[in-house]
Amino acid sequence: MTAKFDLRNFLTSNREIVLNSYKSASEHKFFNQISLANYMTQVFNYMVENNPKSDKRAMSVLISAIDRVSQKNTLISGSDFRTEALKAKYSGTAFMAIV
Repeated sequence: MTAKFDLRNFLTSNREIVLNSYKSASEHKFFNQISLANYMTQVFNYMVENNPKSDKRAMSVLISAIDRVSQKNTLISGSDFRTEALKAKYSGTAFMAIV
């Protein structure tokens, strides 16, 4: 009889990996600064969705979960130079409603 895999015990024993990934993600300037509890909940929910049955598979899914949660909580935005030029050109006119 094989031992049954327990996801909570796996995540408890590997919590340092999740904490270190949160720490490195929170230092990134595009990270949207969610709380640690929310970050860990998102990782746990992703792990539950994938339902790993062994330690080897769970470690693989944990790495994917951390990457997915970090990407999901990263905001990258840039300015649209064309729109900015139009705003500057038509500032204070009726055409500003179109821009």
